[in-house]
Amino acid sequence: MENKLYEIYKEEIENIIKDEDTEAIFLVGSAKSYDLSIEDTKINDIDIFVFSNQDNNQIRVIKEVQGIEFDINYFSKDGVRYFVNSKEYFFLNEMKDAKTIYDKNNISYGLINLCKSKYMEGPNELSQGEKSFLKSEIESKIQRLKFKDEYQNYEYEFLTNLYLKDIIVGYFSINNKWIPKDKKIIKTLKKENEELFNLIQNIYKNYRYEDLMNVYNYVFDNITISKNIKMTY
Repeated sequence: MENKLYEIYKEEIENIIKDEDTEAIFLVGSAKSYDLSIEDTKINDIDIFVFSNQDNNQIRVIKEVQGIEFDINYFSKDGVRYFVNSKEYFFLNEMKDAKTIYDKNNISYGLINLCKSKYMEGPNELSQGEKSFLKSEIESKIQRLKFKDEYQNYEYEFLTNLYLKDIIVGYFSINNKWIPKDKKIIKTLKKENEELFNLIQNIYKNYRYEDLMNVYNYVFDNITISKNIKMTY
C-alpha cells in the first residue's frame, strides 16, 4: 500500500507531465536522497526542477499540498543554457547529482554530466582588478569600526559580524571557490582553512577591531589595491 507522501508526490508529478510543454523533471534538494515510496520516509518538503518550453528563463512556484511543501522551479531552454554558461551555483550544485523523474527527449544524462563538469571547474575567476576592488571595499567598511566608542555595543557587534561575513565570502571568491550557503559557510571554512577558522573564533571572544583586521589581512594579504581605486573612510 502506497504511503500518503508518495501518493501526493506522484499526483503532483503526473500533473506536471500532463503539461505538453514539460520536457524533463528532476528531483533535487534533500528529497532526492530518499525513496519516497517507503512508508516511513520523514520529509515534508520536496524540491523539483522542471525544464519546459516556456518563455521565461525561470519561474518559481511554492505550493503546499496536504501538509507537503513543493518548491518547483521551471526553466526554459534559454534559462538552462544561461545558468550553465554563467555557472550559477544554485543550479549546478543541484543538477550535478539530480535524480531524473521524467525525460521526454533523453536530455538528462548529457545535461547532468555537463553540470558536473562545470561545477568541478569552479566559479568564474575574478580578475586582479575585481579582487583589488573587493579588498578596498571591505577595508573601507572595516575602518568605520576603528573608533568603537562611536557605536553602541550591540551595533558594533552587528557590524563586526556583517563585515566578517564579507571577508569570508571574499576568501572564497578570490580563491576561485564556490561560496557555501550561509548556514554552512563556517563549517566549510573550517575544513578548507583551519588557521583562518581559528582567527575568526578570536573575534567572537571580544569583538575587537584588531582581531577583525587580522582576519582581513590574512585573507587579502596577497592582493594589491590598485592606485586608481579611491579609498573612502
